[in-house]
Amino acid sequence: MGRILVVEDEPAIAELIAMNLRHAGHEVVLAGDAVAAQAALDAELPDLVLLDWMLPDQSGLTLARRWRGAARTKAMPIIMLTARAEEPDKIAGLDAGADDYLTKPFSTNELQARIRAVLRRKSPEALDAAIEIAGLRLDPATHRVTRGELRAQARADRIPPAALPDGAPRAGAQPQPVARPGLG
Repeated sequence: MGRILVVEDEPAIAELIAMNLRHAGHEVVLAGDAVAAQAALDAELPDLVLLDWMLPDQSGLTLARRWRGAARTKAMPIIMLTARAEEPDKIAGLDAGADDYLTKPFSTNELQARIRAVLRRKSPEALDAAIEIAGLRLDPATHRVTRGELRAQARADRIPPAALPDGAPRAGAQPQPVARPGLG
């Protein structure tokens, strides 16, 4: 599924989260402090970060702000997972750049659902990326399929009417009702 960076300084909680994420098919990278989290991010950008607020060397809030301010990590999804449960804390976490905020203790089922929701919101961006398979390139942004020198437009209104079989719908044509014998 996705690569998830878990930034959590409590080893038991980190392992519980990692076990559940791996069971759901995610690749998990663990970091116990801000320095390890930044090193993991520098090595490879994850699909999502689960970020604890209270870390030993730097707050998760500071990390979230830094990551939102950097071009490379600006759009990276962040879910804060923390014991800080007061409304002002939640507002501060979301304002710092978290896409979602979950308080401890938490349900692993709710955590999984929130991860799916955040990744779902992120996925439309992935649909804009061109895909190459067996020499064919599909560019969803321009609706073009290319292969070497050949190019085809994926728009029906660019097909000349003479190229369509008789009775085929034309671009801009209004749908016509179909008469059926025996129906009144």
